[in-house]
Amino acid sequence: MTGERRGGWSQLTLRHLVDEPSLQLTVVEPGDLSKVVRAAHSVEVVDTANRPRPGAIMLTTGLRFASAPDDPEPQERLIADLVAADAAALLFGTGVHFERVPHGLRAAARERNFPVLGVDASETSFDLVADFISSGALSAETYLLKRTVWLQNDLLHALAASDPVSALVVRLGTLCKGTAVLYEGDGRIVASTGHGPLRLVWEEISARQGESQRFTVGQWTVTTRPFLLRGVRFQLAVASRNSALLDDISPELLETAERVLAAAGASRSLVISQERAEAARIVSALRGGLTASQVRQTWDRLRAFGFRVGDDLRVVSASPIGDRSRNPVEALLEQADVDGVPLILDAVRQDESGELTAVLADRGAADAWLDELARTHLVGVSGPFSDLTVAGRYVQEAGTAWHLAGRRHGRGSDRTIVRLDEVDFAAWLLTRRDDAQVADRLERHFGALLTSPDLVETVVLYLACDQDVKRTAELLFIHPNTVRYRLRNVEQLVGGRISSAKVVANLYLAFQDDILARAETGGRPKPL
Repeated sequence: MTGERRGGWSQLTLRHLVDEPSLQLTVVEPGDLSKVVRAAHSVEVVDTANRPRPGAIMLTTGLRFASAPDDPEPQERLIADLVAADAAALLFGTGVHFERVPHGLRAAARERNFPVLGVDASETSFDLVADFISSGALSAETYLLKRTVWLQNDLLHALAASDPVSALVVRLGTLCKGTAVLYEGDGRIVASTGHGPLRLVWEEISARQGESQRFTVGQWTVTTRPFLLRGVRFQLAVASRNSALLDDISPELLETAERVLAAAGASRSLVISQERAEAARIVSALRGGLTASQVRQTWDRLRAFGFRVGDDLRVVSASPIGDRSRNPVEALLEQADVDGVPLILDAVRQDESGELTAVLADRGAADAWLDELARTHLVGVSGPFSDLTVAGRYVQEAGTAWHLAGRRHGRGSDRTIVRLDEVDFAAWLLTRRDDAQVADRLERHFGALLTSPDLVETVVLYLACDQDVKRTAELLFIHPNTVRYRLRNVEQLVGGRISSAKVVANLYLAFQDDILARAETGGRPKPL
């Protein structure tokens, strides 16, 4: 070949074949890998008219040895014939008649310093090898175009994998016969393959300025390519002990990989967008109420999100605590996926308040996911149900529980989650109240008491401490007799003895949110 062929190769040698990633050849017996290859030729059967040509690489799967695999004589004779004919090498295809290159063949080749290459015949066909060798007559432009298309096709297969990023990195490592790694901008390894010095590579990257880089780390040659993906900076690096191979393929390899990663990101974003829109539609349908004829179809739609027909479901209403500008959807969905919690979340309905509605399967790590949600949100959870036709009722339950969680949290409770099926009967009754009417009735019955904050605090703590005068006094830092004195004043204002079940019931219902909030904190007020 001329100097314009093969991307700058003056002649096609065995080393070039070994380095070509599309062929996936291995060196079984090295011999002289600088030998020039001029043709490819099959030697599957014994045929005196089918003589090897000088410079040819001979291809075989060992058919002629299959009947006597342990007889070294025909294997030695083949090597002798190839040496006499000045053949370039023998390429043995494994996985057809032999799982590995026969020992007699290797021993004869080693003795005569004759190159033997190996290839998995199920992965790389002899036709591909022959076509590659014969393509030496093609122009450099045609060759490079074919190789670029092949590289792109090979890397594009990663998009079909369940984890396309990891699959792509593995393919990069295979193609460069070394190591590939994808770093985030801070050096965190997103995906890697091979056994190269990954941390040392990152130290070199972070110590250098500029765009794409090429440097060495010990015996490794490294090339890198920085890029932005959805506003996040990444560094893609490939490393190989074969610097010539890396110089030859790494520029187009990294450029193609960047495009594939961008396509994977866009594809994943589209899928996520479609999944969220479908989840929101299902939540909206459950909120509005389903007919019996819609139940089967809705379960079919829920199966796509990991639900099983007949699962006990819960509806969740939540709103963020504190910074309302945060968008928790990504983190919430990712955590549910990691925990294996089937979940649909109505992200479309989020307004500036950040309120959201979700439906989850009441199994596995659902409770742990809800507790994690309650670290950053006020959360209301409905009771369990499996009849989809009554889902609207449980959407209302979740909203009621959310209001209850907000009321208690606003009065100092540390708890930010209320599961409506776990509240006591009194609390359940109070969730059904009309707050405007309750406020009016509270003023009418307890107006005189409400004008005395000390008495209100005393009675709230007294009931939160299960009517323990001594404990109430300790929390108020007063004498127990002072507590008793205040309670007698309360009795005068409410018109009944504090030991009366009727009086206790009325006071408990009137101040339940405050009583429960103080009880949850051991009677102590919530710190500011």
